[in-house]
Amino acid sequence: MVTSRDFANGLLSALALLLLLVFGRPLLVPLVFALLIWAVFNAFADALVQFKLPRWLAWLGSLFLFLGALYVLTRIIGGEAAQFAAEAPGYVTILEQFIATQLAPLRLGVNVEDLISRSDLAGFLTSLATSLGFSLFGLIQVLIYVGFLLAEQSDIGSKFARFQIDPVRKQESQILLHRIAWQIQSYLGVCTVLSAIMGIASYALLILLGVKFAAFWALLIFIVTYIPTIGAVAVVLPALMALVQFGTFGPALLIVVVLGAVHFVLLNVAATLILGQSLNLSPFVIIFALTFWGLVWGLAGLFLAVPITAAIAIVCAHIDGLRWVSILFAAPPPTATRKR
Repeated sequence: MVTSRDFANGLLSALALLLLLVFGRPLLVPLVFALLIWAVFNAFADALVQFKLPRWLAWLGSLFLFLGALYVLTRIIGGEAAQFAAEAPGYVTILEQFIATQLAPLRLGVNVEDLISRSDLAGFLTSLATSLGFSLFGLIQVLIYVGFLLAEQSDIGSKFARFQIDPVRKQESQILLHRIAWQIQSYLGVCTVLSAIMGIASYALLILLGVKFAAFWALLIFIVTYIPTIGAVAVVLPALMALVQFGTFGPALLIVVVLGAVHFVLLNVAATLILGQSLNLSPFVIIFALTFWGLVWGLAGLFLAVPITAAIAIVCAHIDGLRWVSILFAAPPPTATRKR
């Protein structure tokens, strides 16, 4: 039975944790990014080992892949994203004029300024473009954290095992940690591969259509694809760019249809087949996580929300006292399963 004292202690602990997340943002956000990169790095190394590659060669391949991705990221952030941020207000003006022209014959009596606030939308687009990358200091922080995590990862399991005195419990703790780490790495690794496929497909289509800032939009879609439920919304942004650039609905509609279909296949078919239903998150939990982490950590929180929530669900699924959290976070089972 939960007493009033236990409830008060729990409430104070939750408040202290919330304050830690808010005021510790400059330290915690780079650390969480480093943990995610570290997990993805290990996931790719383990995947290469499955192809009978030596461990050292798998690590080397993962390192080159990571450095290549970092190079592409910095080039896009330093080039197209910065240019788009500077030109965004002009594109907002063109979009307003186009919408006003198209809505005028319909005589809906709608004021475009009520639908689109130029200052708000331009500010959002500029913030979005400039916030995709870390500052130089933040990037160095993340790389340092990743380096030390990779250097000490062979001892991390044994450190946690030392908390247990009983040899049997110590061995069980090591097995549990390896299982949790493997599931988190698998989840992040598969999400990264699917997001990369989505980004490459987006870039190819946008280049084929001649849409401006194709690399920037592909990077944005790659990042937002990590969000399973609402990630498809990102395809609307390059569609709006095509609408402004060409002045017709054809290319914009093609982008929405093609990229929306690719996103549906990757995130609702491929991800389910590879990961299974056990890692699915409830749409309500995803929306709540996005709201919570977005308020706490801003744009970085929006990107980290789903990986953090998925990791929490995986960890809680292996702890008897917290298994109810994993069940609460899980998506509803398929209709056929419920009927049985």
